[in-house]
Amino acid sequence: MKKLHFDVRDIFLTPRLALSGKKIWVHFIGLVAGWLVYLLFAYLALLLNGQTLGEIWGQYHFFPCLFLAGLPIAWYTWLVGGIGMLAWVVLYLWASLAVSRITFKQLKGDEFYSSGDSFKYVKKHGLAVFMGPVSILLIIAFFVVMAIIAAWIAKWPVLDIIFLGLPYLLYFIVSTFVVYSMVVFVVSFILAPAIVGTAEEDTMETVFQSYSTLWAQPWRLVLYEGLIGALTIVATYIYGLALILGYKFFNFVFGASWLMDGKMARIVEQASSYIFGTNSPLTSYISRFFGIYSAASLGITKPLYLGITDIITAVLIGIALFVIAGTVVAYLLANVSVGQSLLYIILRKKKDDEDLVERKDEDELKEEEEKKEEEKKEEESTPAEETKAGEEPKAEESAPAASQPTE
Repeated sequence: MKKLHFDVRDIFLTPRLALSGKKIWVHFIGLVAGWLVYLLFAYLALLLNGQTLGEIWGQYHFFPCLFLAGLPIAWYTWLVGGIGMLAWVVLYLWASLAVSRITFKQLKGDEFYSSGDSFKYVKKHGLAVFMGPVSILLIIAFFVVMAIIAAWIAKWPVLDIIFLGLPYLLYFIVSTFVVYSMVVFVVSFILAPAIVGTAEEDTMETVFQSYSTLWAQPWRLVLYEGLIGALTIVATYIYGLALILGYKFFNFVFGASWLMDGKMARIVEQASSYIFGTNSPLTSYISRFFGIYSAASLGITKPLYLGITDIITAVLIGIALFVIAGTVVAYLLANVSVGQSLLYIILRKKKDDEDLVERKDEDELKEEEEKKEEEKKEEESTPAEETKAGEEPKAEESAPAASQPTE
């Protein structure tokens, strides 16, 4: 079991705990699954909007975005695209829950808790992760609808006194609560995976803990979240920059004039162009974050031509580069998930004086129950064996008596 200080010092554990193959792998799976679902719905939405498949591919390739379409977007197009985005969000929350559970188990000293075990936990508790924020949205929607009804009634003479003048103070209190709930929704969306992953809460308790955490520890919540964000950016930059330097060194060695020379440049340029280059709309964002401004800065040049074997090799390298680039994003998300888990454990200790790490979780309680059942079975079987063993000598004693002749 890892010793925690339950203060800001624990937040600095985030980058190191996030640098874990299991955590990066779990978020990578969630990232790929969400991206595939989003890709399907985004392409479908743009097709419904009147664009051809060739136009969509030529403009977006693997990263379509309705916000960058540059065309009038119909409402049903937004609906279809929104379904894809919502599905990606849900898959992110589930992946974050899995990583939060792995982190929690690691803090308890269980280094062998696998990604498969975390997926089983998500299957059992995954509903509470997104139903918590949804429940808060329903609370907000309820009061907004009631306010609309009251406002509609209050526009009539006399009724304005009853439905506006008299209950105005009550409306003001409710309105303030709704504004507070909007902030709680953001908190719940961020903290829900950590709440469910560490405290094993259900939907209602997730909602309650979201309200309680913001109310009891607002300043620590804001400061710790800012610190997690800063650590995440720095750690992701260092991780990504290390991979980029490795990428450049690889190209430098293989692209030497007495080795692959221009062939290497042509293949790698084509393969990387869908992540960073002419075929990727993400190029500008990657450039700003890592300070890379052109494909040439990576040590490669624009391809002049590609043969059949070059194309096959470029496809294989492209898949590998997608995986490598995906781990950068997955590490960023792992930092967020680990940071939220540490933050909630700290704040739970501060506001409720409850150490979640030392508290027995459902797995430990289940093991105790199984152990008690085994001990009970052993106790029940022991008297039966003793009775049977006690009866055997009586049978042996009666045997000689039965063998004596009758006079």
